[in-house]
Amino acid sequence: MKKIIYSIALLSSMMFCSCEDMLDVPQKATSSTDTFYKTDDDAKSAVTAMYATYISEIAGNEGIWNAYIMGLNYSSDDVFAAGGDINDHADFRILNEFRYDASSGPIGTLYNHIYKAIYSANLVINYFGETADTPVKKQAVAEARVMRAWAHMLAALVYYRPPLVDHLIMNEKPVNAESQEAILKWCVAECEAALPDLAERKGQTDQEGAWYATKGFAQFVGGKAALFVGDYNKVVSIMKPLVESSNYALVPGERFRDLFHIEGDGCEEKIFEFNYTTNTSIGGVWGGSIQRGRWMVANVLNWRGDDIKGGGTNPQICSTGGWGGGAINHEFAHKMLANDGDSYRRKATFLTSDEFFYDETLCGWRTDATLTTRAEKEFDPERGITNSNGSFSRSDVMEVKMMCHPNDVDLSVGDNCNNTNFCLARLAEAYLIYAEACIQTNNTAEAKKYINKIQERAGSKTISETVDMQVLMDEKQYELWFEGCRWNDIVRWGIAKECYDKVLDNIPYQFDEYFTSNGAKPHKLVYEVRHPLKDAGINVEFVAGKHEYWPIPQSVLDVNSEMKQVISGWGAAN
Repeated sequence: MKKIIYSIALLSSMMFCSCEDMLDVPQKATSSTDTFYKTDDDAKSAVTAMYATYISEIAGNEGIWNAYIMGLNYSSDDVFAAGGDINDHADFRILNEFRYDASSGPIGTLYNHIYKAIYSANLVINYFGETADTPVKKQAVAEARVMRAWAHMLAALVYYRPPLVDHLIMNEKPVNAESQEAILKWCVAECEAALPDLAERKGQTDQEGAWYATKGFAQFVGGKAALFVGDYNKVVSIMKPLVESSNYALVPGERFRDLFHIEGDGCEEKIFEFNYTTNTSIGGVWGGSIQRGRWMVANVLNWRGDDIKGGGTNPQICSTGGWGGGAINHEFAHKMLANDGDSYRRKATFLTSDEFFYDETLCGWRTDATLTTRAEKEFDPERGITNSNGSFSRSDVMEVKMMCHPNDVDLSVGDNCNNTNFCLARLAEAYLIYAEACIQTNNTAEAKKYINKIQERAGSKTISETVDMQVLMDEKQYELWFEGCRWNDIVRWGIAKECYDKVLDNIPYQFDEYFTSNGAKPHKLVYEVRHPLKDAGINVEFVAGKHEYWPIPQSVLDVNSEMKQVISGWGAAN
């Protein structure tokens, strides 16, 4: 059994002040490299430490936010940073409004996390790669190669021409990659090379098979990287065995919401996720739970308690009082509602006004225990949205997909530490990647098969009789909202500028008609669109040729003269 836990001695070597420091500092461990990297047990320990580093660096938190979650999702066009107002959570809401530069905190934070993770994989590959003479050692190296490929793919989707660090850096300085294509092709080749030495997931009930790099995850990473290269034939060849594998399956529609909560950890649809497990050897909640779970990210993404009658836990769906971040864009929500109707997927993504106020199963309010009729609930003074100025960035729907539900929390820490596993790959995304490649290679029958599987599982009222790229793009947005895909996809599809121009600074403000009418009307969510940034004299826009990628962090350029800012909009071009 693989236990994804912290190894303090090995992880101490991962904590550095800058990217260059991180790549140059030698490993410190309880034994020297001459004696440690020798046996099968050493290989198991080393790869376990690598996974622990990935959990810490990618799935850990920055206090109230997570660089991966906020970075990839706040940068999309169907998410509002939301919160209290345009000044709330300013250190990371700047991603949502293109108000960042090369010195902004999230830009450097995610970069450093990615390359610290790569460093941990390179340790395994460096010390076992040439001497792997047993299946255990070979598997450890293969897993490290796949995890390293995933991290490089992430770097290439977020930054333009970041360094390709394919070995353990000693004295040399990293340089910009030759091109985005070169990084992504390398990722594909790494995954293909690792496949023979990787284990298969042992069937759909093998939870642990979702917690380390298997053949399935290698196929997912290689296929996704090939998609961003535009090599659609390669996508099909790599991913066909994955989408046809009996080791994975879409969960039934009635379990769709479980995919994003603790009930779905390690389920049959998960290809890879970071497994959160309590490590009692680390003292106190700061080491054992808070740094492992998404502590206070739950507060950010839960509904804003200040705006809700009775506070944030009055709606029974909420684990804790929230700060109202990560709201769903109303235009997208209305589009999805028209497409999906009363589907499992839609109800697990957002609630309508009627569901929010009156559906005890989907939401539930404290007074539901005493109020038995719909009429009583319609005029209940102990539920609803009370903000007389309007709840910022909210409309006539309420997103629920990534909220922290009561079952998700570790009460030994508190009601705001989300212990749901951190998913990087699930089968539905693999289906949609494969379907897109099939469309691009003129095999629409095969694409339709997998798009229909997604739609049918969702319980959508729309089952496509024919498919094309527009159907694929829409379906991917419905299925994968707030799962870190949209920003990179609209850049790849060449539609980023038009998508962002429709939504920037068109902010809904939400009201409850019960409170705006002083109790004369029943509870109902309504909204009006305002332009708060323009009203505050702040100009925001998506600049084509600049905002498709984040800049290389200024902190990296300051310590490494070999690295350049390649995109001219961010500084000197190379």
